[in-house]
Amino acid sequence: MRAPSIRSRLLYLVVACIVPASLMAILLIAYDYTQARAAFITGAMATARANATDVDKEFATVEAALRALATSPDLARNDLAAFYAQARGLAAAQNMLNIVLENAGGQQLLNTFVPYGAALPPSKVGPALRHIQQHEATAISNLFVAAVSQRHVASIGIPVRYPADRPDTVGALSASVTVERFNALLAQQSYPQHWITSILDREGIVVARSQDMQRFVGHQALPEVMKRMHEGFEGAIETSTLDGKPILAVMTRAGASGWTVGIGIPLEVLNAELNRKLWLLVLVTVVMLVASLLTAWRIGNRITQSIGALVAPAMALGRGEPVVAARYGLREANEVGNALVDAARMHALARHQATHDPLTGLANRAMFSEFLERQVELCARSGAPLSLLYLDLDRFKHINDTYGHGAGDVLLTGAAARLGAELRKSDLAARLGGDEFAVVLVGSDAADTALVVAKLETSLGLPHRIEGHDLVAGASIGVAMLQAPGNTPRKPVTAAELVADADDAMYRRKAARKLAVQS
Repeated sequence: MRAPSIRSRLLYLVVACIVPASLMAILLIAYDYTQARAAFITGAMATARANATDVDKEFATVEAALRALATSPDLARNDLAAFYAQARGLAAAQNMLNIVLENAGGQQLLNTFVPYGAALPPSKVGPALRHIQQHEATAISNLFVAAVSQRHVASIGIPVRYPADRPDTVGALSASVTVERFNALLAQQSYPQHWITSILDREGIVVARSQDMQRFVGHQALPEVMKRMHEGFEGAIETSTLDGKPILAVMTRAGASGWTVGIGIPLEVLNAELNRKLWLLVLVTVVMLVASLLTAWRIGNRITQSIGALVAPAMALGRGEPVVAARYGLREANEVGNALVDAARMHALARHQATHDPLTGLANRAMFSEFLERQVELCARSGAPLSLLYLDLDRFKHINDTYGHGAGDVLLTGAAARLGAELRKSDLAARLGGDEFAVVLVGSDAADTALVVAKLETSLGLPHRIEGHDLVAGASIGVAMLQAPGNTPRKPVTAAELVADADDAMYRRKAARKLAVQS
């Protein structure tokens, strides 16, 4: 039996709904009003959670910089003058107000806000230092007025064992950031015009505000907000701003810092927007009832066309091909189309992340192995030549240990970029792990391979400009080849054997280079 069409079912539906349509319209309008308000709150909550994550990211960025600084050889040698210069440069680069080194007794040993050797405040073991000493963990403060700078700041501190010859003594290396840093974070957001966003510390003190920042910073939130904060509340409440405006407020707490982000939407603005939607829905309902069967017929045609138009992008998604955004004439169809676009994008991203190294963007070991095995099989059938290069950066460990992991990462990404610049689109460069890379040269005979090796040795032997230093790493390159028919047959013939052969050749090359340097 032939299934009924959308058009015929829609006609039956319209006929059946003409009588109770008015009542249904009222119910739908009330439901839409409720749903629209809930969706609005959900969107605002999502924005608040994103802002809370951004707050934690700011502290995490500062903490990472402090942990890198704590590894400074100058600190280990107790060369505080040199360490002061290093800390001052880091503070300027990371938009910190200052960096402070305290001993276990709370005495500041240096403070980059004042010149080195200047008088510093008397020793004081504050809550942050006590937390660091008791838990040997990072401490994030509430908002306070700094003793030296006399500015509203927040600090993040990490434990350091200083001096080095007293490993049982725990001091603190901390950095202060001003409220302007968090206000800049809010300024980067594209909030609707009437939204008011605030960042509060654990005591409910205003750290930053998207409107009237200078007026309210350092003030305590309203009692209702404070009560909800202490209860660990996350959600929406109706309250008032500090200047008395009725608002719908959504609140969420940042997981790491414990700070709170609140977004206030004036109720008059919210209700006006929802009322506009209400009257629009009423108008649409009336028009639909008046249009009756004729409108139903035309809508049925449009639904049929829109659903039919979704078949092509759905098939493209199934084939793993890109899906291009398009308009299908209906909101629901557009949403499905957009969902197909997002699904294709997420699929492509997941596939890329599963097959590529996150640092360098080159293929990872899994993609390299699959590509090499496929090319070896193709070469076995077609007789085309194939070369495998196995590369190891000669001085990577020395540079990484001397200048830090950040410099090591820059070196790796620079080396990867130079690899890609010397290769064809048909070739594949991969990072296998650490400072080891591999290159598959498709259709490359011995002469072509030698030329590529020479170019890579030259390119990778050039200095890398890292943190103001010209650092030379160089690379040892091992070569393994599959020969085309007509040449002397050569083992290995499997991908695994080819990799092992290239790896052995690389180590022989590295040994030869070391011997050449020593002689």
